[in-house]
Amino acid sequence: MKILVAEDNREQQMLIEILMDNWGYGFDIASNGRKTVELAKKNEGKYDLCLMDIDMPIMDGFEATKIMRRKIQYFPIMAVTGNSGYKDNLLEVGIDEYLQKPYGSDKLYAKINELTVKAVKIYKEQNQIILVKEMPMNPDELKELRELDTKGLAKFSLIDTGYKFIVHKNLQNKISHDFVAKGKLLSEFLDRSTDDPGIIHVYASNLHASKRHILPEVLEQLAQKEDEEMKNYTAKAEYPEKENSESLKSS
Repeated sequence: MKILVAEDNREQQMLIEILMDNWGYGFDIASNGRKTVELAKKNEGKYDLCLMDIDMPIMDGFEATKIMRRKIQYFPIMAVTGNSGYKDNLLEVGIDEYLQKPYGSDKLYAKINELTVKAVKIYKEQNQIILVKEMPMNPDELKELRELDTKGLAKFSLIDTGYKFIVHKNLQNKISHDFVAKGKLLSEFLDRSTDDPGIIHVYASNLHASKRHILPEVLEQLAQKEDEEMKNYTAKAEYPEKENSESLKSS
């Protein structure tokens, strides 16, 4: 996790530095909007979130956000400001969320986790299966992922196959356990898509997926069972890590 922080107040900067260190997040701090834009351009694709103060010298948070939305690959931006009068103007410039100062650390932590939810994609590279958490492409996808997350679900897809599923949020860990810790040749899970639910089998050898379609009432019964099973997969299996990805050696 890496966060871009736009904040000109030194006391606020020190507080954020302490919180980020305590939570184990990487971060960069900019004291004005222009520097924020410069860091976002320099490190494009590397930030999971921007905490954007609005009232800053040289360039304010509104103008910085407008430039970032025009020139930089999308990533979530949350306004963090003490001026409640700005709230109605945030969406117009492309800001995704709002947190008013003063705020409690628990509230900030919850908002960060809510806004950094990602889709998971899986693909095969030589003899490894790679699980990648990918940034939402736009505000609409972020909204979808946030809504799924509140239900304990996630979006999962197989790259180069066109398969996309709505799955339990712990599926990523289950697949790593199935293919690495247990050495299984296949992983089974539910596609909880409301319009086309089914039971999915993904094969470690080639990532081919097969689907057995089921009725919505059957999905409800099976989902309760899978929810219980998924409690066993709150932690991932041990495997080598890459930046923003997880590598699984396939059989």
